[in-house]
Amino acid sequence: MFINASQDSIANNPTNENVGSYKIEGKITVPPGDNALENTRILIDEGVYVGVPQVDGTFVICGVPSGSYIVSVVSPLHVFEPVRVDINAKGKIRARKVNFIQPGEVVTMKYPLNFETHGIPNYFQKREVYRLTDVIMNPMFLTLLVPLALLLILPKIASQDPEMQRDFQQASNFLQPNINTPEIGEMFANIFGGPKKQKPTQQQIQSNAANSGSVTAQQKRRNEAINKRRN
Repeated sequence: MFINASQDSIANNPTNENVGSYKIEGKITVPPGDNALENTRILIDEGVYVGVPQVDGTFVICGVPSGSYIVSVVSPLHVFEPVRVDINAKGKIRARKVNFIQPGEVVTMKYPLNFETHGIPNYFQKREVYRLTDVIMNPMFLTLLVPLALLLILPKIASQDPEMQRDFQQASNFLQPNINTPEIGEMFANIFGGPKKQKPTQQQIQSNAANSGSVTAQQKRRNEAINKRRN
């Protein structure tokens, strides 16, 4: 809904002969007995135009040309929501809520403007306190807690379920080293063309055992001869 705004003549200003100036008015409502109005200011577009409220909270800002403006109330003791004010070329004024997330959504408001408090500004950040949940939810703690819980819980579940127990047995067998697995040295030798390590045959093993046995017998007879000479 549009409301006519009063127009002031600015014929004395040669640069703005055909431009009308209008006034934006409204009221600030604060709790009774509050002296917050003394340090409260009304800003249009973050200070392009500045207004000062009266003792009863009313304010009038004159000399505003047609256009769209953001009217906000700045107070060190209270928080107020800003309002968008649109003034067309004919001097009609429309007020609506400011929506930075969805600018296309229009929620009209009454004019003259009425600003009410929406809380107290917080100038200090609350000091963080030590909480046990912060330690438990720490990613480093979870990386240690989850495997430990699995080690304690899964064996009990596996003992009750034979099928799961077989799966655990297969997994443990898979992790055990296999004697038939080729050595890493042999794998690299095969890849890079190095000399292949040949496994001894059964005949060579028996021959080596016989040679070692004969050497042991000769050494035994030699030791007996040395002992006889000493005696």
